[in-house]
Amino acid sequence: MHVEHVVNKIRFSILFAIACLDIISGLVGDINVLNSIEGYKGLCAFLILLPLIVVLHKKTKTQQYHGWIKYLTVSLDLLIAFLIAFPVILTDSPELTISKLEFTLIISFLLAILNSTSVLRLSRYIIGFSALITLLLNTMLYIVQGEFIMMGVYTSLLLIFLSIFNGWVTNFILEYFTTNRKLSNAYEDLQKAHHKIQQKNEEITKKSEQIETQVSSLEEVHKDMMDSLLYAQKIQEALINHNEIIYPHVRDHFVVFRPREHVSGDFYWASWIDQKLILAVSDCTGHGVPGAFMTMLGTSFLNEIVNKEQVTEPDKILNDLRDSIIKALHQKGKMYETRDGMDMAVIQLDMKNRKMKFSGANNSLCYIPKLNHQEESNIYEFKGDRMPISFHYKMYPFSLLESTFSEGDQFYLYTDGYIDQFGGPKGKKFKLVPFKRMLLKNHEKEMEEQRKTLENTMEDWLRDKYQQIDDITVLGLQV
Repeated sequence: MHVEHVVNKIRFSILFAIACLDIISGLVGDINVLNSIEGYKGLCAFLILLPLIVVLHKKTKTQQYHGWIKYLTVSLDLLIAFLIAFPVILTDSPELTISKLEFTLIISFLLAILNSTSVLRLSRYIIGFSALITLLLNTMLYIVQGEFIMMGVYTSLLLIFLSIFNGWVTNFILEYFTTNRKLSNAYEDLQKAHHKIQQKNEEITKKSEQIETQVSSLEEVHKDMMDSLLYAQKIQEALINHNEIIYPHVRDHFVVFRPREHVSGDFYWASWIDQKLILAVSDCTGHGVPGAFMTMLGTSFLNEIVNKEQVTEPDKILNDLRDSIIKALHQKGKMYETRDGMDMAVIQLDMKNRKMKFSGANNSLCYIPKLNHQEESNIYEFKGDRMPISFHYKMYPFSLLESTFSEGDQFYLYTDGYIDQFGGPKGKKFKLVPFKRMLLKNHEKEMEEQRKTLENTMEDWLRDKYQQIDDITVLGLQV
């Protein structure tokens, strides 16, 4: 479009120069010009073509380009050259310093130059159209003079050669511009992609910084929580550690205490009153921090009931403890009300009279009596009542089981964490029967050896494939 605009300016300049020359020759008679532009013919041609040149100037300047402009301008340039030369050739005695044939050759050369300018349009169709018009006009110039066989054919062949060359040049230029345009578009696409990648990288960097900040904050929060949990663990261990009460009054004992988390929902408790050793093992609702809160309630209420109020009967201990838990947690038995509480096994060992009393809330007691070597040992289970220490749809007084014991007898209190743990080759629960069988098989060992056996068995049961699902507590003693 820019080329067409420049060509149009050159076209205007040439026509304007011809018109001025025509005016000067008309005013000054001594100046001889071509008879084709004498008598103000050149001025008339300029005035006739001026509106068209103005229209072309506006079209090409305002980028309103149409295909017909190329065909029109090519035809216009060739016709102007032809119309300047044709009247001269038709004149019998033109006022020229050269012959008409030489003049015609000059016009043919001019037509060839104008034909070559069609390359600037960068269109194969325009080049072909320009070549066809040029050949027709050139042929007419030589036919009029009767020189077509000689000079006309030669000049036509030259024009054909130039047209082919123009086509080749145009094809090369078009391929160059097409390739350049593709490369330019590809470069622009790469720049856009690079810009998008930069934006994504900036977003990723910002998000990464945000994540790092959040991770740092989480690490600080986690550290604070872990410090709090470790401190709470020390407090809980101090509260539930009753070895100094148990140790002087039994031959030997062990405790397997394995919280699922840092703090436990299980606890064991002991008290010595009036030659009676009272032991309790409890499994509170939940584990971790919620369960640990319940253990604090349980130990506090047991201290108040047994140590302060001097209640030593296991069934009465459980009854009073249940009343205290219901009152503390404001349990009314309403629908959707929490059923927080605990399961517990309580045993009283009367060392003076060699009597054992037991009561349980969903927890049991295992008992292995000391027998002679000739007799086969057995393990006995004392089952507790099927109700928890909390509000329940059936709440009757806890039952009391009594028995005597001899020196060397062994008692085991435990929560359900051990027997309900998933593991083993098939991922099933450990269950109660294998647990009792294991206690019976190892009951002749020292208590410390029994503790190690229980812990090693659980480690093998988990085998680094399963996670501990509940708190585990087992209390064993030998009187």
